[in-house]
Amino acid sequence: MVFLFILGIIILLLVFSKIRIEIQNFKFTTQNKQHINTTYRVTCKWKILHKIPIAKITITNPKIEKWNMKEKMKKINMEVLQNTNKIDKKVVEAIKHANIQYKKINLKIEIGTENACLTSFLIPTISTIIAIWLRQKMQDNKNQTFIVQPIYQNKNLVNIQFSGIFEIKMIHIINIIYILNKKGSVKEDERTSHRRTYDYSYE
Repeated sequence: MVFLFILGIIILLLVFSKIRIEIQNFKFTTQNKQHINTTYRVTCKWKILHKIPIAKITITNPKIEKWNMKEKMKKINMEVLQNTNKIDKKVVEAIKHANIQYKKINLKIEIGTENACLTSFLIPTISTIIAIWLRQKMQDNKNQTFIVQPIYQNKNLVNIQFSGIFEIKMIHIINIIYILNKKGSVKEDERTSHRRTYDYSYE
């Protein structure tokens, strides 16, 4: 009975819980040597039944510095680049269909190029793409704000300011992890089988 109770609790957590990600005051610029600001805040909340909090993690720049995350991320990025050929369409589709819910978006983009005509072309193009994407993803248009505006300074630059709230069901995250691990193990088996066949051909 105790085992069934624990199993029921785990299933309840997986089916009815969500991860809520809140991004505040994120800024990116190509004008400064330090491209990303140090005052951003990312809060991850694990909630059940949309209201009851289970866990909460807040990520800030001082914490990243303390955890030495920048060096770890560089290592992960290098590993990803070295294994890019292992990423297949099924994995990409699984991530695309993660059913992320976009609750709130506040976005401001400033773009400038050395060519004024190119800048004038990019602004409405990017604005249209973002508007179409938000119309498809956002459930409530009142919670979305975005501005794309030009900067005419005869140089190439990009400034981005972003805040947003996203939610994803825990069961979808587990499904993505399962698919990634499954695809990796299959490829390892395929390589092992290939080497074995190759070796035996010499016997």
